[in-house]
Amino acid sequence: MRRLNQAFYRYLSSLSLSRKLLGGLISVVLAIAIIATGVVMISAYLMSKHYFLPANVQAVVKILSEDAVLMSLTGNVTRAEQTLSAASEYSQIRALAVYNPEGELHAFYNSLPEKFIIPPQAPERVESEFQFMAHVEKMPGQEYTLFIQADPSLPLFFFNFMSLAGLLILFVFALLTFLVTRFIRRFVTLPVLHLIRVAKKVSEQENYEIRARRFHKDEIGSLAETFNTMLQRIAVRDQQLTEEKDKAEKAGAQAQQMAAQMRLSNEELEREMVVRHQIEIKLTRFQDYLNNIIDSMPSALVAVDNQLNVNQCNSEAARLARLPFSQIIGQPLDHALPFLYQCQNQINRTLAEQTAQHVEKLPVRLEDSEIYLDLVIYPLSGDDTPGAVIRIDNITQRLRLEEMMVQTEKMMSVGGLAAGMAHEINNPLGAIIQNTQNIRRRLSKSLPANQAAAEEKDISLEAINQYLEERGIVRFLENIQDAGVRASKIVSNMLLFSRGGERALSPTPLTDLIERTIEIAASDFNLQKGLDFMQIRVHKELDPTLQDVPCIASEIQQVLLNLLKNAAFAINHRKDKTEIGQITLRTTKEDDRVMITVGDNGCGMESQVRKRIFEPFYTTKEVGKGTGLGLSVSYFIITTHHKGNMSVFSVPGKGSEFTITLPLDSKTITSPVCELPD
Repeated sequence: MRRLNQAFYRYLSSLSLSRKLLGGLISVVLAIAIIATGVVMISAYLMSKHYFLPANVQAVVKILSEDAVLMSLTGNVTRAEQTLSAASEYSQIRALAVYNPEGELHAFYNSLPEKFIIPPQAPERVESEFQFMAHVEKMPGQEYTLFIQADPSLPLFFFNFMSLAGLLILFVFALLTFLVTRFIRRFVTLPVLHLIRVAKKVSEQENYEIRARRFHKDEIGSLAETFNTMLQRIAVRDQQLTEEKDKAEKAGAQAQQMAAQMRLSNEELEREMVVRHQIEIKLTRFQDYLNNIIDSMPSALVAVDNQLNVNQCNSEAARLARLPFSQIIGQPLDHALPFLYQCQNQINRTLAEQTAQHVEKLPVRLEDSEIYLDLVIYPLSGDDTPGAVIRIDNITQRLRLEEMMVQTEKMMSVGGLAAGMAHEINNPLGAIIQNTQNIRRRLSKSLPANQAAAEEKDISLEAINQYLEERGIVRFLENIQDAGVRASKIVSNMLLFSRGGERALSPTPLTDLIERTIEIAASDFNLQKGLDFMQIRVHKELDPTLQDVPCIASEIQQVLLNLLKNAAFAINHRKDKTEIGQITLRTTKEDDRVMITVGDNGCGMESQVRKRIFEPFYTTKEVGKGTGLGLSVSYFIITTHHKGNMSVFSVPGKGSEFTITLPLDSKTITSPVCELPD
């Protein structure tokens, strides 16, 4: 089907315009004639079916209902059938039947028995719209039924008439087609074909002097005039093009001469471009070299104009501003580097007076740290645009080194002071220890001199010793001796701390050492310094399987006492004292190391304090209550003398926890590692 459509389309495309118009006209007129004939026939059929047929049936019923006709129908059967045959001569009546009052067939007439069937009994209802029933009375009580069948088809004379009308329509159609064809050929086809021939001739000969003929004063005539006007304009344009072609040839010759000159100029320009490109490469390399020099400087450099807008900076300045380089250029100085608002007066003075200005030890807060900067502000010279250059040096590390040197000098001074005072302190300590020993010897029953003196005074040494025991004097003497020995060891440790030196480690039962240290700390009661162990609960979680630990017992005891006192101080300085103070001591073993943890629920430490807690002479206590040497000496003892680690974890308002790590094998002691918190 698709190929057939394509072939038909190609056939129509190949037809001439006149044939296309003629074919279209014939198709339209023929279609109108066929449609008109069909509409007439359908209308006649519908009128016959719905109007003429019911009218004929009613006329037959009316005639058969007359008394004389009715008597002949209900009488003799032969006469009744003759009457029915005569009644069927009306148009479209094909079968008639009369039924007696009992519903039996009395008489009938059927012109086409094979098509119309007469029922033997009177039907109770009409089966279709082409069957009709009527009831008539011969006399009262005797009702006869008339059954009529009709044929709705049109009569033969009507078809003959319509055929004659169709032939007439075809004749008129042929005549009109001939006249219209002549008209189209004369007024449309011939002028169009003439225009086509003229256009083809102009195209083949390229002769724009030819003109088309105007046949009529219609659209095609206007098209011919327009076509002639177009040919006239084309002729003028062709002449102009010829003239312009001559001019173009002349201009082309001149252009060739100019092109030759241009070629020479381009060659010279290319040589200049090569030289300039080489110069630009050298300048770029030199600029990159200068930029690398500036970016490699440890100092931050910022160039500003007289409006304090950043014109240039190096990578160190971008790092200090914590912004990308592209977001700094062109920005106001106080936006790019906000901390320089403190130096705005010096910058303005440099711009106004054209003199260098210096700013030393400028404190700057960046994120969580504080740094110190040195600034040199000097005027920008050798430029038409006034401005200034700011050089920024970070001297934080230098200041810290200076502070460390100062602290080192202090420690050296302390060491020298300790070395000088050691003998002065040891002499009275020796006298105290010796005198306590002498008092205990003078009370001993084993010396004969003591027995002789007691008998001479009539006194019993047993009674004296019993009295001293009951009154606790013996315990006081032991405490005095232990305190003196401990003080002597502390002085020795200070000498070792200041002078350095090797100390021998000995196996020590760590659990017993911690128990004794807790007893010593519990006896320390000094409300003025914030120490009150009576109100603090000490919780111990000591590993019972822990063996002897190689250490210096007195030094570990000194460290633990220092941590316990700091914990008590932190607990007694809490803001919220509703919760009972508690110190937790815990010992655990991990592989070849032992860990001692001292925790409290005191006031805790801020991050700034926690970072500097092991620095010498750093203290948060009031003047007269602390020297800042306790934790620094403890850290030195653990990391240097015992090759261990010491760290702290603290939460402000919740408490602190110090952890000491000691190696169990003194032969495999590693280098100290400082685990300071961030």
